[in-house]
Amino acid sequence: MPSLEDELFPSTPGKFKIDRGHNINRQFHRCFASTSTMFIWALFLIALTASYLSFQSFVDSGNRYFTASWGGIQWEKQIRNSAKTNRPGGMSVLVTGAAGFIGSHVSLALKKRGDGVVGLDNFNNYYDPSLKKARQSLLHSQAILVVEGDLNDVKLMAKLFDLVAFTHVMHLAAQAGVRYAMENPSSYVHSNIAGLVTLLETCKSANPQPAIVWASSSSVYGLNDKVPFSELDRTDQPASLYAATKKAGEEITHTYNHIYGLAITGLRFFTVYGPWGRPDMAYFSFTRNILQGKTITIYRGKNKADLARDFTYIDDIVKGCLGSLDTSGRSTGSGGKKTGTRTV
Repeated sequence: MPSLEDELFPSTPGKFKIDRGHNINRQFHRCFASTSTMFIWALFLIALTASYLSFQSFVDSGNRYFTASWGGIQWEKQIRNSAKTNRPGGMSVLVTGAAGFIGSHVSLALKKRGDGVVGLDNFNNYYDPSLKKARQSLLHSQAILVVEGDLNDVKLMAKLFDLVAFTHVMHLAAQAGVRYAMENPSSYVHSNIAGLVTLLETCKSANPQPAIVWASSSSVYGLNDKVPFSELDRTDQPASLYAATKKAGEEITHTYNHIYGLAITGLRFFTVYGPWGRPDMAYFSFTRNILQGKTITIYRGKNKADLARDFTYIDDIVKGCLGSLDTSGRSTGSGGKKTGTRTV
């Protein structure tokens, strides 16, 4: 019986090296072929996976485009239908902050009298977004479309104005709240300044240019202690970042009116109350505490002086907004576009 050594190492002269070499060679080639095949299959699978993921990414992107808050043929049709007027000489109005307290009321009032309305809102979580969603549903029931998007989304803004020749813009979108600004200052700059500039730039380039009515704030009066307030009072002493951004907005809109001829009207709202109001406002907490049998905290001024504050009912604010839109005039600018050479 041949030993293991004989089987592994044959004794025939000259054959050992050749056979062993051929054997190892064959094993090597089989192994290499097998490894090569596996390697090729691995590459194929990797390529297939990459292609699938790439395709899936494309499909997902497409789905996001058509199912997102804006985009798609059906969406464009809804925008145009929402912007249609139902009265002679009616306006087509873009309402920013349409899912907000004031914005929702103004949108409903415009639609009720036959104007076309398209809403825009970012549905942020400054307070419970479900309240904004409920307002959106209310507007939807009246054939008013509210687009979910950001004022600083240049492509979205351009798209809206490409689809609709808005005659007016009611700009009510803003980051509200005085105390919140101490914790989130950048959100105020983003919304109240950058967002306003993006809107003005869009309106400047639109043809025709829409007239603009926008919400400033009574907070711009700041440390002014002269009452009653007047539009002619100094407003260079803001007492909060929120007030500072609103004051900055007034200066910016003045500049766009001066340079580009945009028709712009600013409204300095005092605290607004009424149905569908904001849950972070004092009157809301007062009402809640009364209903729950809790005490109401009353603050006093210097030397324990009583404090007073003006509140404005939402219906009066709506009348003011619609009246401002009706008397806002027409923008006289050329969209900031050059019209050719001129001999001087």
